[in-house]
Amino acid sequence: MAEDKEKNQVETGALTGGEIETHDVLAGSEEWAPIETKLVVGSLIAAAVALIIGLLLVPTSILH
Repeated sequence: MAEDKEKNQVETGALTGGEIETHDVLAGSEEWAPIETKLVVGSLIAAAVALIIGLLLVPTSILH
């Protein structure tokens, strides 16, 4: 019984990466649909456009 407690105390440290396998982590995940890829790409493009517009508008509004 005392050995079990000691063993549990030793195992409660930080994970080193060897304990979790990739297939274990992704076992319950759903498949990535092509529409999700399009949504992510569209969001990144919209963010880039908004950034460019913001970078053009802010300096001109400060200078005027």
